[in-house]
Amino acid sequence: MACATPGQAQTASSAPDQTQCQTVNADGTCADTTVANSAPTAAQGEAIIVTGSRLKQADITTQPTQTVTGTTLSNRGYTNIGQALTDLPTFGAPGNSAAGPQGSFGAGQTFVNMYDLGAQRTLALVNGNRFVSSGSSSIFGSVQGSPVDLGQIAPDLVDHIDVVSVGGAPIYGSDAIAGTVNVILKKDYQGLSVSGSYGLAEAGDAPDYNVSLLAGTNFDGGRGNVTVNVFYDHQTGLATSARATTDGSKIFNGTDPSGTYTYARFNGGLHYSVFTNTGMPMVEDYLPVTGGSAASAITNASGQALYFSQDGHLIPYNSGTALANGITEAGGDGFAIGDYGNLLANNQRIQGTLLTNYEFSDHLRFHGEFWIGRSKASNISDQPFYNTWLFAGAGDVNGNLILSSDNPFLSAADQQAIKSSLAAAGQPTDTFYLARANTDLATGAFTTTTDLYRGVAGLDGDFSVGSHNFTWEASVNYGRTDSTTDSREVVNQNYYNALDAVTDASGNIVCRPGYTNAAIATFSSNCAPLDIFGYKNESQAAIDYITAPARTKQVDTQLDIIADVKGDVVHLPGGDVQFVLGYEHRRESQSFDPGAFYLGELQSDGSYQQYGNSTHIAPVSGSYTTNEGFGELTIPLVSPDMNVSFIHSLQLHGAARYTDNSVAGGSWSYTGGATFSPIRDITFRGNYTQSFRSPSITELFAPTSGVFETANDPCDARYIDSGPNPTQRAANCAAAGLPADFQSNIVDYTAKGTSGGNPGLQNELAKSWTAGAVIAPRFLPGLQISSDYVSINITNEIASPGVTSLLNACYDSTNYPNAPACSTFTRDSTGQITNFEDSYANIALENFRALQSSLDYTLPLERLGLPESAGALKLSANWLHTYRHYYKVGSDDVTHVLNNLADPKDAVQGNIDWATKHFDWLWQGTYYGPTQVDPDAGAGTYEYPRISPYWMFNTSVGIKANEHFTLRLMVNNIFDKGIPAPYTSYSSNKYFDALMGRYFRINAKVTF
Repeated sequence: MACATPGQAQTASSAPDQTQCQTVNADGTCADTTVANSAPTAAQGEAIIVTGSRLKQADITTQPTQTVTGTTLSNRGYTNIGQALTDLPTFGAPGNSAAGPQGSFGAGQTFVNMYDLGAQRTLALVNGNRFVSSGSSSIFGSVQGSPVDLGQIAPDLVDHIDVVSVGGAPIYGSDAIAGTVNVILKKDYQGLSVSGSYGLAEAGDAPDYNVSLLAGTNFDGGRGNVTVNVFYDHQTGLATSARATTDGSKIFNGTDPSGTYTYARFNGGLHYSVFTNTGMPMVEDYLPVTGGSAASAITNASGQALYFSQDGHLIPYNSGTALANGITEAGGDGFAIGDYGNLLANNQRIQGTLLTNYEFSDHLRFHGEFWIGRSKASNISDQPFYNTWLFAGAGDVNGNLILSSDNPFLSAADQQAIKSSLAAAGQPTDTFYLARANTDLATGAFTTTTDLYRGVAGLDGDFSVGSHNFTWEASVNYGRTDSTTDSREVVNQNYYNALDAVTDASGNIVCRPGYTNAAIATFSSNCAPLDIFGYKNESQAAIDYITAPARTKQVDTQLDIIADVKGDVVHLPGGDVQFVLGYEHRRESQSFDPGAFYLGELQSDGSYQQYGNSTHIAPVSGSYTTNEGFGELTIPLVSPDMNVSFIHSLQLHGAARYTDNSVAGGSWSYTGGATFSPIRDITFRGNYTQSFRSPSITELFAPTSGVFETANDPCDARYIDSGPNPTQRAANCAAAGLPADFQSNIVDYTAKGTSGGNPGLQNELAKSWTAGAVIAPRFLPGLQISSDYVSINITNEIASPGVTSLLNACYDSTNYPNAPACSTFTRDSTGQITNFEDSYANIALENFRALQSSLDYTLPLERLGLPESAGALKLSANWLHTYRHYYKVGSDDVTHVLNNLADPKDAVQGNIDWATKHFDWLWQGTYYGPTQVDPDAGAGTYEYPRISPYWMFNTSVGIKANEHFTLRLMVNNIFDKGIPAPYTSYSSNKYFDALMGRYFRINAKVTF
């Protein structure tokens, strides 16, 4: 893991809480690091739990609700329920998933992200209960909150998943600002089923195989049930080099040397000309090649820059098309950065779940859950650590290497070429400099192993007082996850020892005598000389000497005790007035131990010196408790059997919760809504909610640490014409003494700053409302259409916004230079960013407005005159049209999330399913409307600023041979559709099927 890496200009982030990186890649990423729109309906006389309420009735639907059924999970072949939710239009790119770059210290974890408001603002439940998180509490983790890894829940165990917008905080507490996901498991399952599937990409890679056993039985005359599920899944990962749309030859946006655009579209792949992964020798401590021409490079007689071939011999360097920043090229022999990334993680999961319930009497029941699981996931490729002038002086960590020109691994001819070039440059001939991307010494791979333990035990019962019926429930829920992340990291001191190679009296190449090993143990304590010239020419003994095991540990625990009583208190003509009163006590804790390598070596002044390329990472631990009281009330004013003119039904619903958090203090959340049906065919619904999110352990307690970031400096010539008020920006930059043609280094490679927690953080606050209608016309049975307007306004938002937002908040301000953000960074005399502070603060606000609509229609084909055996046709569609989504840091900086690549204005998913008794065929289509590379970019920034619409089609065919055996074939991306033009950028999660290409899966299931 490098302490700093080069970076190209980035588009605006899609969320205000930018994850910190101890290492930022050249592409700006961290180097470490089918559905109905209504709740299921109850059978006559049966009560079900609706996710938006703790009351057991099926008609509280004041908020938009979507449901993903277990059948959908099976028909589409999902092996991770988080991916099923991510495919819905209402969800943005997840906080982390198995696709794309993996969050540091949490490979393979899946955190869903409703409305793209941040995974930490989507509350996930299982059977209405909270579920322990496995997120890292380090600032370098993928999310700064306590989201649930939905990959820990086996798909075969799921009955359905409810997704309810905005109103969950008064019902369930903190974190439900965007919405609530409630995974409802199968209950009272009886029988035995064994299923297995195998998937493979058309390219012949990324195989996945899994097996699931589900068994259940009733006992004691049906008074009790035990259900057991065991699930195993093995996914083989892919590096970005496996696909043409992600590898080092992909089309990209780069700095335009012609000056026509800030960023133009190039073929040949983005390559860095300032190093290769074989090494580029130099005569002085600078860059070997800039602007396509030799700068400080060792050259041949023709003045052509030389670099090492893979077998370790000097050859001429061929430049591609030099870009305006001077350090990158389109094509050429430079470092092909796109080849070194994670497209899909290796992932192995085994999960076991036991569900049980028992009826002691007609009025007393027990229910319990026991979970145990292990997942092992690997980020299989990432950028290496670099040695380059861009990051440090020669001989310092990440600076150019200083090597002897008599190094015995050099051929005699190469030694002479180096010495001749040094002499011609007027330099001493005994040493030379080397720039290198060390992909053969450190691959960037790491593996996270997570163990889950969780138990739930509860009692519920009922009683009557006169004509009033009451039920009560009490449960204890305890969960714990233990995660370790392992990697192999280079230790600087041993690295330099091994590079200092000499020949002994016997002619053997050895380390120069007199070396001292690093204080941390490496895989071998015996120094072995390192051949750094070329690619993979080093010995295993040298690798073992210079690398050490690095292991971090993360422990998350959750204790949740909850009790409530519910029932009817007043009998009205429209029905019974129902209430819930309850109490909840919750304790959450997180502890992150960076391990010896990442902690570093303790110095006499109490500071820590890093052992390798990663900055010193501090431990993080903390906990908080909450004591919460809550209540709900439902008032049915008019019911259908009252026969009131122009009012078929009218019902009011309200809920409130007071939360006393031991760290953040007390906070109220409340909601109120109503449903109104003038006739039975149409129901109007509306809801207003005030909710909150308490600060997480990371945001509160993380110690201040060094971080590295790139930024789109608003005073850079590439961005001076962007932003909400380019004139104001230009004036402020001029007042700072920066010329109009200023080029900021932080745009192209990282600068070092600090970030950490803030124990003075307050709760985030959100005011949200929804208004909509559900139409189910009698003249067309089986049809339901719903549409709801959703408005979410978050204030006091906790953010570590990133240097781009801090710079924008300063230079876009009408209060420059007195805007608070102007004090968070410093520039040197040349205008370059030399330091910044990007710690957590209640600094942002976020605004979201959208229309969420759905259509569901079931048509038995016998209505069209066909026989009953023809089955039924089921049509469904979900559409999210977003009107507004932006966040602000300070009073003047505005970053538009809407219309970015991962946040189109229009997102639609449609399904056509034809099902008979023995056969079904599902056809699914997904559409994303056109977007922009960066909606905040000024005119002329990008040669192709518009990204084309996106279409994707999947299909699934199932055959039920008999009542015991079914077979299903699934094809994702059936037309092998690629990512949309201009093919210059992508989101690994939202566009994963396009990146992967056509993918086949076959599933077989045996049921007894």
